[in-house]
Amino acid sequence: MLEFRLGNKNEKMARVFESDPDIAAQVHAALTEPSIYDESLALLARRGIAIPDEKLKRDFSQPYVEDHRVTDAWRTVYADVDKHWDLYELAEKLVDLEYRFHLWRFSHMKTVERIIGSKPGTGGTSGVNYLKKALELTFYPELWAVRGEI
Repeated sequence: MLEFRLGNKNEKMARVFESDPDIAAQVHAALTEPSIYDESLALLARRGIAIPDEKLKRDFSQPYVEDHRVTDAWRTVYADVDKHWDLYELAEKLVDLEYRFHLWRFSHMKTVERIIGSKPGTGGTSGVNYLKKALELTFYPELWAVRGEI
């Protein structure tokens, strides 16, 4: 549920919980509701910063797809920090959150590698290889793109 809220929308991850209807319902809710990033983009739109409609009214159960127009929106925030201070702070906290989540993910991967080696992981995953691939995921791609310009 945490990963879904952060933005890693992957329906396959929810299947592990199908045997427990109560938990499955909570997991499904997290999958289909807007992520933190989706809510952040909605806030930018409410503040008058152009966000494409298809980003605001998308199927939130599907993975988010990077859009250069959203990068432009975040560029607007970073271009005038005084005017958009709280949005700038939000962007920075999102970057911090993703960074720290990746640190945890890396630590988890190395721990699993140390304990089970190349054996299959829990939930039907391939174990360490699955975790290594997960390190490549980016939750907030436009924020990283803008940061690369600063």
